[in-house]
Amino acid sequence: MPAITTTPQYLLASNLSAVFIKTQATLGAFDDPTSGAGYGNNAVRVVGTPKFTPRGAAIIQRADVMTPWGGNQSSKTGGLGWDITLTTELFWQLGQNYDATLSTLTQLHALFLASPWAVTNPGGDDAQLAVQPLFYAEEVRTTVNLATQPFSIVYEETGGKRFEAYDCVAVPKLSWEYGQKISIEWTIKGKWLPVTDATGAVPTYRGAATEPPLVGVDCNLSLSGYFDNVNAVSKVTIDTGWAINDVADFRETHGFGLGFINLAASPSIELDVADLPEGNESDWGSAEANTIFGGPLTLSLNVGSYAITFTLANPQPANFPTPGELNSYRTNTVKFQGIPDSATPVMTWKFEGV
Repeated sequence: MPAITTTPQYLLASNLSAVFIKTQATLGAFDDPTSGAGYGNNAVRVVGTPKFTPRGAAIIQRADVMTPWGGNQSSKTGGLGWDITLTTELFWQLGQNYDATLSTLTQLHALFLASPWAVTNPGGDDAQLAVQPLFYAEEVRTTVNLATQPFSIVYEETGGKRFEAYDCVAVPKLSWEYGQKISIEWTIKGKWLPVTDATGAVPTYRGAATEPPLVGVDCNLSLSGYFDNVNAVSKVTIDTGWAINDVADFRETHGFGLGFINLAASPSIELDVADLPEGNESDWGSAEANTIFGGPLTLSLNVGSYAITFTLANPQPANFPTPGELNSYRTNTVKFQGIPDSATPVMTWKFEGV
């Protein structure tokens, strides 16, 4: 019978962790977001635990090598990178005087800048992020090409492990249900750094320690000729259509270059709606006819004297509505895709005064 150990064992709570993200000063070099004066302001409030998954060949198995005894020959580590997913609440310090680079007034600024938005300042305290198909990677985002600015990230477990990556780029997907907080799912690709011991980095966060998230209430929905009889909207998912692809480069230490972002699909807005009074409305007919609506689909979230407006240009039904139910009343799930043209950004997120 094995001896009973007297060494204390500990379980660490998963929420005793912090994530730090910093726009890099130099491409190809880890820029530690947990060092330097005021480093705590690089902390980002994350919902749940980030997922760090090694990508690439990783551990190369050799079960295909014949031996008289079967089984595997000894394995070898191949190319390595990090696939990272994390979820944040939507934070935006409405009413601040943003410039064309998003400044640093929102704790999510490094994540927004690592996606290929065309960022403009329409005036005053307004800011607009437009989906664009172009991807440039630079240390400093310019007004000419509005380049994506990669970041370095640290996930620090209190009393546990420390995960790091650099040259990270990201794409967002935003969703919320009625009366619930608005969340953004970030998909990130970064270059490999080994897992190490936690150093005890302490977050301070931008904004107040009790900064509340934005909540999905007091919203307006508009699409001429379609949503005229909508009595309720219970859920929304907003997808930019961007995808991050691996770039294999054996010149790199671990075999991966900077992830490449492309507009793989049209941006889309998916909604759960209740159509009342019920009847044969335009839902199915417009989908069958492949209708492209002349006006934009707009969804505005009112926050006091400000608004966050999502606009989808040239909306077209992306599938047939799916009947369902919520709290015993009937609903339809409808999804619209934006059809790109040369005149109008296919999707924009605008933060504005009203």
